[in-house]
Amino acid sequence: MKNCKKFIIAFISTFILNFSLVIGENDLDLANSLYNEGKFIEAVNIASKLNSIESKIFSARTLATYGHFLLKGDEAIEVFMKARVIAEEAVEMDSNNDEAHVETAHSMGRYSQLIGVVTALKEGFAERIAFHLDTAITINPKNVNAQIAKGSWNAEIVDKAGFMANILYGATSDQARDHYNKALDLKGNEIGVLYEVAYGLSLLGKKKDVVMAKGLLILALEMEPKNYLDSLYLNKIDTLLGDL
Repeated sequence: MKNCKKFIIAFISTFILNFSLVIGENDLDLANSLYNEGKFIEAVNIASKLNSIESKIFSARTLATYGHFLLKGDEAIEVFMKARVIAEEAVEMDSNNDEAHVETAHSMGRYSQLIGVVTALKEGFAERIAFHLDTAITINPKNVNAQIAKGSWNAEIVDKAGFMANILYGATSDQARDHYNKALDLKGNEIGVLYEVAYGLSLLGKKKDVVMAKGLLILALEMEPKNYLDSLYLNKIDTLLGDL
């Protein structure tokens, strides 16, 4: 009889645990659907109900994306700071999770672009961003977002610091190109990847980089957007192509 009760209790406990996992997965699926529709805040509200590392990574990425594409000024800064806090919580939960490190760098990178790269360099963001990106790439060299971000880290610093970029921060145009090529090899068929790489190449200033950037942008324009974010990227592609 006692063994029977233990079995029933164990069964019920397992059922409750599995049911909770299903609810969590369903919530993240719903959050992803909302994200794809461009309902970023609604997506974060759903994901924030969970206390998993996956939900924190998702929330941090979504907030950083929302702030970058749809907000300006102090509103964007506030969102980037919130995204950073959530991403750092994810790193604390698992310091070996490459996506957690990427999103910590992502939030700081978007913040840096908004306040100005020169100001961000003075405030020490270059070193902090590089640490998280290098850690992510060490954990998972095939993380396309980490490769793009490290390429852009190099490109942004080269663009603003010139010949001092390598001396002060170890940033070079060749390293930017290397990371961008790795990103293209991994996911060169995505609109967002093509734009981010093209934008970074345009900062390097060499004729060969501008020519390649134009080619990537034209290729992206031939693609059908898969979600709302792709549509936002296509708008940026039109603008950048016009500038080039």
